[in-house]
Amino acid sequence: MKFLILLLFFTSLLSSQQKAILSGFVRDKANKESLPYATVSVKELKIGTATNIEGYYAIPNIPEGEFTVVVSLLGYQAFTFKITTTEKKRLIQDILLSDQVVQVSEVIIEAEKDEGKRSTQTGRISMQAKDIAQLPTIGEADVFRALQMMPGVKATSEISTGLNIRGGSTDQNLILLDGTVVYNPSHLFGFFSTFNNDAIKDIVLMKGGFPAEYGGRLSSVLNVTNIDGDRVSTHGKASISLLSTRVTGEGPIGNGSWFLSGRRTYFDQLVSFAGLDTGKDALPLYFFYDANAKLNQDIGENDKLSFVGYFGDDDLTYKIGNNEIELNMLWGNRTGALKWTHVFSQTLFTNFTASYSRYKATIGGDFGGTGFSNVNSVQDYSLRSDVDFFVSNNHLMKLGVWWSQYDIQYRESFDGEPYLFNERPAQISFYGQDEWTINERWKIQFGLRVEYQDLTKHITFGPRYNARYNIDEYSTLKFAAGMYYQFLNAVPAGSDNGFSPFDIWIPLNEKMDPSSSTDFVLGYETSYYEDIKISFETYFKFYKDVLLFKREITQTLEVDQLFNVGSGRAYGFEFFLQKQVGQLTGMVGYTLAWTHRTFPELNDAKEFMPKFDRRNDLTLAGNYQFNDLWKLSSVFTFSTGQSYTPAAGMWIDKSSGTPITRIEPGPLYSKRLLPYHRWDLSLHKKITMFDLDGSWYFQVFNVYNYRNIWFKNFDYNENPVEVTDVKLLPIIPSFGVEFKF
Repeated sequence: MKFLILLLFFTSLLSSQQKAILSGFVRDKANKESLPYATVSVKELKIGTATNIEGYYAIPNIPEGEFTVVVSLLGYQAFTFKITTTEKKRLIQDILLSDQVVQVSEVIIEAEKDEGKRSTQTGRISMQAKDIAQLPTIGEADVFRALQMMPGVKATSEISTGLNIRGGSTDQNLILLDGTVVYNPSHLFGFFSTFNNDAIKDIVLMKGGFPAEYGGRLSSVLNVTNIDGDRVSTHGKASISLLSTRVTGEGPIGNGSWFLSGRRTYFDQLVSFAGLDTGKDALPLYFFYDANAKLNQDIGENDKLSFVGYFGDDDLTYKIGNNEIELNMLWGNRTGALKWTHVFSQTLFTNFTASYSRYKATIGGDFGGTGFSNVNSVQDYSLRSDVDFFVSNNHLMKLGVWWSQYDIQYRESFDGEPYLFNERPAQISFYGQDEWTINERWKIQFGLRVEYQDLTKHITFGPRYNARYNIDEYSTLKFAAGMYYQFLNAVPAGSDNGFSPFDIWIPLNEKMDPSSSTDFVLGYETSYYEDIKISFETYFKFYKDVLLFKREITQTLEVDQLFNVGSGRAYGFEFFLQKQVGQLTGMVGYTLAWTHRTFPELNDAKEFMPKFDRRNDLTLAGNYQFNDLWKLSSVFTFSTGQSYTPAAGMWIDKSSGTPITRIEPGPLYSKRLLPYHRWDLSLHKKITMFDLDGSWYFQVFNVYNYRNIWFKNFDYNENPVEVTDVKLLPIIPSFGVEFKF
């Protein structure tokens, strides 16, 4: 790797001797926060680039002369400046962009057009915290709630953060927090995610066709980047709602910044205060807390060190009667990363990251004197190096290596000899990709990712290809194809209803092949209608060696015995319309999709549609800004009901001497629940109190109080079998207040 960096460094020095190079960082003028994905272009030459995740840009090979440089980013005022390359060959220009205080539609539309014309990525959704905060929700804004409204993204249920994306299961999503993998991003059994909206700077979801720098999962990549912190002034904000309290602070320190944000719910305090935590009808004591921290320091002009950390826990204690039943549950995540950013030359930008991620869930208790405990944990120690090499105006190369050492453990005991599963696999990945701008119309990106895991001894090769063709200044055609592999899979420790925070991550063994998918995506985007962006995408996915957990097997050290191995396919069509400018803004998203699975040992080897196959999915979201103070938001969702497996009959098994009722299932996932639909509303008002700026909000979840069906419950003690609809949440109003200080 050192040799590769030296080679690229030498090459960049040679190229820089011939023509001028313009480089630097793009930041927010108000707080000096770096701005990723801003467009920087030389107007006369019609060349340019986009800033990377750190806000860095480089435009090499600029000829002699005087030129105009234009910098634009959606939501910011466009910035223009002049450069002269006659006397100076190395031009370093850091750029500060101002917020778009007055929404000038021409500037915003131009920024959006530039972004769409430069990106080759299909199925890419980019959001900021302010976008998420505008959507109605329960209690507080949440990343996963916002993403579930996007086409191609389906929620496991309305009380789960689980995402089924384009025919994939929930464990097929790579979830990153500042580049560190998060293994179970949920609070309150999935009702909230681990991502605090106050701490978020940028969210990018790639639903398919993601580039070679990402791997290890089959369906998608969700990359959440936290705020760096204000480099100019110290300030904060606090909010309180019916469910939780949040406090955030940030400010300058040394040659950098700090950021800290925390939150806590208080269900436990309310239950304890009311004296409802004891007795026959006791309620559980439950709360969760989490905190995000980030520290940045510039060490000279070309070096930056940053530390980012997260920790959070859910804690539940449940006691019934006089020590008759006692249940204790604790689960949570810890992540930490130290990153060194170094600019070797104007055209060579590098990141070196050492990270740690741990997810641990513990369940313990006592039922009438019989004790039990379950402990499930995954620890991930990773080293990662990424290089951005701005070879020329036509080529941007990315190279990298990612090594991970895992420690995965599951321990179970129930008044007897404990069962222990422990594996320590290691995995290493190499990737390389080149983004080639052929001309003003054509841009292609091709790459390769090579992965090796020491338990399976498999080496996989995952080619990636993305292409973009600009039809005209308004419209773009995109295509993507790629092969993806997965060595880690999650075993659901709970039911099949998306209600378990205790999913167990298990590595493949030497008898198993890694799961794989081959994706093809075709998309069309247009911004022809002024402030409206419209996109269409269709996709085809083919799965091989996908796994389905055998629930009848509970204790074995042979991982291959835990799963059925099969194949699958998924295909669909997505439509997305978005209006981001004006008094009325919003979006319309629609998905028409099919998902199929085939397992030789199940359903007579016939193809079936799993529970996350939903034919139609529609979302209508809107925001109306009455004036500077008042804003109304509305979201309506409709989708085809989930599939489930009906019971064909029951019989009595007397082979063991004791009669046992056995259930005979019908065709696998052959029935569907009723269609799902829900309407949510929220009202926001800006206020000033005690010389502090703030706002209050009133939200209503499930306005017309329709109880959607969660799952079917079959009571086999009755004859005939009694079938009950277990329903989801009723109408829930909530209220909250937020202040900045």
